Amino acid sequence: MIFKHVPALLKLAIPMILSTSAIAMMQIIDAIVLSRYSSDAVAAIGPSGLAVILFQGFLFGTAGYAGTFVAHSHGRGDTHGVGTSAWLGIYTALASGVLALAVAWPVAQLFLLAGHEPQVAAYECIYFWICMAGSIFPVLGGALAGWLSGIGRPVIVTGVTFVSFAVNAVLAWGLVLGEWGLPCMGIAGAASATVAAQAVAVILYVIMFAQAGGLTDPVVRRFDWVEFCRFLLLAVPMGVRISVELAAWTLFLIVIGRLGTVELAASSIAFRINGTVFFPALGLGQAAGVLVGHARGAGRDEDIPAIGWQSLMVCEVWMLAMALIFALTPAPLVSIFAGDGPESTRIIETGSLLMKFVAFYCIFDAANIVIGSILASAGDTLWIARTFFVCSGIFLGLLWLIDQNMPSLVAEWSLATFFVFATAVIWSLRFQAGGWRKNEVIRA
Repeated sequence: MIFKHVPALLKLAIPMILSTSAIAMMQIIDAIVLSRYSSDAVAAIGPSGLAVILFQGFLFGTAGYAGTFVAHSHGRGDTHGVGTSAWLGIYTALASGVLALAVAWPVAQLFLLAGHEPQVAAYECIYFWICMAGSIFPVLGGALAGWLSGIGRPVIVTGVTFVSFAVNAVLAWGLVLGEWGLPCMGIAGAASATVAAQAVAVILYVIMFAQAGGLTDPVVRRFDWVEFCRFLLLAVPMGVRISVELAAWTLFLIVIGRLGTVELAASSIAFRINGTVFFPALGLGQAAGVLVGHARGAGRDEDIPAIGWQSLMVCEVWMLAMALIFALTPAPLVSIFAGDGPESTRIIETGSLLMKFVAFYCIFDAANIVIGSILASAGDTLWIARTFFVCSGIFLGLLWLIDQNMPSLVAEWSLATFFVFATAVIWSLRFQAGGWRKNEVIRA
């Protein structure tokens, strides 16, 4: 059967797509609500939001890699290994939350040095500090969501995500604009709503993990330093890869911000709209990674190439459809987030241009998302981190040269588009070559 893995992929992917799409909707709602507050706040949430994900991405990627261990153990039929793998993620998440709380305020002050307009910089500091201080919630939630996805129960993750989404939507509207008797907190309200929604999700995940016996079994809960170090050896490169990627895009937005508030606001909106296509694709990539984990755990490496290329085909269909929408109707999409301030017309015009770049590069981003997820699930995290570090260094070096010698919105976005294309080619060649076969995630 030519597409024999597609039904299993979609069965896993649909709940994951709904979950990741709800995450994108949280960000979109924050942007829409903030557009009713001020254009400075809309401009600020772009770089500060990416910076939050930058730091949380390392923690989230490291703790969340426990889901890969869970998937391999589940594929092998090792119930004890499933519980032990989940606790590896929990221990990592707890340590990560303490670390994030300690560095939240000092790192937030760096936005004052970015060269942005004073009000924008102040908003960036506030949003970053609040979200970073509450990092334990998304990181712990990611570890426990990985446990559920790894054992093939992503529908539960979807339910929790939508509850969290509803909490965020209600609180964001009330706390940003001061509705329903709540205080008008502006961008601080958007950050507080996000943290509160993430805390609700963690509470629900912990309840389910406890019901499954994960909290009371002393055998799976026991901390094994040797196994923990082995887990970090594979998980930390995954966290590094995520943080390096996000660092590159955060610095890209910071450089764009030097061109002006309109350019920064339009770029921030373009990234927000891109989230509507990126997060569903991420759900597909996560589902493909789970299938790979199950196959490797069961000793069926021969199935993995077919899983990879069939998953990429499904993702490309989605990307092509969205690329057409972005290219043909950019202005109406951008206008949703541009507000009605004095600069809204310029933001819509600039954002409409940028959406053409987004439409083009999202076609190649499918390989970055799907093939990247598969390589990570196969245990190829060290190669991914090392290679992406080099690619990002080249990208940022060229971006710096453009900023210093011929600052231009078109030139900088053209470079970003080529960066997406180049990494997609590199991931695909690595997967085709089969270098990932040499890696072992769980011990024999």
